[in-house]
Amino acid sequence: MVFGWGKKKQLVEEAREQPVISTPKEITLENIPGIIVDITNLRQKTLIAEIKSFQKKIDSDRKVISSIASELEKDSLNIDDMDPHLVILVNRGKKEVISAIQNELQTEFSNIDTFANVLDFQRSSSRGIKKVGDMLGNHSRVIHIFAKKYAKKLKNDMGILKNNLDEVNSLISNYNSNQELLDEIKKSLDDISNAKNDIEKIERRKTELEKLLDTEQQSQVNLKAEIDQVKSSSEYEEFQITQEKIISLLNDEKATKHGIEEQFIKISRPLNKYVYVSSLDKPLKIMVGELAKSPYNILSESNESNIKTILNSVRSNVESGSVSVKDIQKSKHAINEIYESLPEFIKQKASFTEKKSELDHKSSLFDSNSLNKLSDDLKKSQFNISDTESKISDIAKQTDSSKNSIYDIISKLELNLRQASSIAYKLSYNENDFQN
Repeated sequence: MVFGWGKKKQLVEEAREQPVISTPKEITLENIPGIIVDITNLRQKTLIAEIKSFQKKIDSDRKVISSIASELEKDSLNIDDMDPHLVILVNRGKKEVISAIQNELQTEFSNIDTFANVLDFQRSSSRGIKKVGDMLGNHSRVIHIFAKKYAKKLKNDMGILKNNLDEVNSLISNYNSNQELLDEIKKSLDDISNAKNDIEKIERRKTELEKLLDTEQQSQVNLKAEIDQVKSSSEYEEFQITQEKIISLLNDEKATKHGIEEQFIKISRPLNKYVYVSSLDKPLKIMVGELAKSPYNILSESNESNIKTILNSVRSNVESGSVSVKDIQKSKHAINEIYESLPEFIKQKASFTEKKSELDHKSSLFDSNSLNKLSDDLKKSQFNISDTESKISDIAKQTDSSKNSIYDIISKLELNLRQASSIAYKLSYNENDFQN
């Protein structure tokens, strides 16, 4: 059963000191560790002094309660008039309550000179008051009924003792909250240091990239100069003229090839049918198929005799009806035309081949591979420049992000310093402070 002293009105937690509104005191990051030490020392000294004061109050309260216990110990409580069973209960309750008070509230407190002493005092006093309170709660009915004059005194004085202990707990809680702010400030300093290290690494990388960019830009200038020099030479001009001639020649050959193959299309039906009835050797049969498919490719002086043989044989088979066509005369006429024009066809192709060979030889006199390599290197250089510029831009964004994070940390740090010390601080810094 609860004895009653613990039912005092709830203690309102002491409000944290509000920052003093004044002109902010300018400091640097280097000043903060010393400020933390000063705040810690001041708060500890203040706490120790305050706890010492409450120690005296609590010690005085304990003596008052001990004196009540002494009176109770001497009082018989008129047990002679009680029922024997009640006598046992009253004596046991009285004995246990007195014993708890004597054991827990009459020990000497240690001197309080350090924060560790403060915590030891808090633990020992809390433990003693709790044990006495629990014992009074266990025998609450006995004390209230058979020792009324002591019950009220014990209740009031235990309440005072408990209130003073609550004040001690509140002071220590406020001190711990202040220490948590200081720990946050220390963490902010570490965060700023880490951010500065990040910025330093980023800036080193930026310097490397800027040097690489300068080198690549100079390389680009040199490559362009080399290419311009090559293209301004008479050899390159001659090379360009030759290339144009080759293109023109290839266009002429393409037109000629189309005209020749148009002639062979006229006899494609008999050629394709002749493959199946021919008794020619295998190489000539293959040539028959080539003539039907891509005649221009096999036109040559070495093949002229075989082509004529094939044309004669096809014509004979058309005449005999072995190769069926819609119009025999028309097919024979087309075969005859090709037969007669075959030497000219071969001559035209040979002429193109010869001219192209001459132009290729003339073109090979110019080292186009070197020019192509220069052009490829220029493209790579342009890509590298674009890529490096992009990386430098990204690094600039990273630097800005890291600096912004430092600004945010500084704002939080100033706020925590103000709350921890009740002094308004303004952190003075410049861009160079963000680099180690």
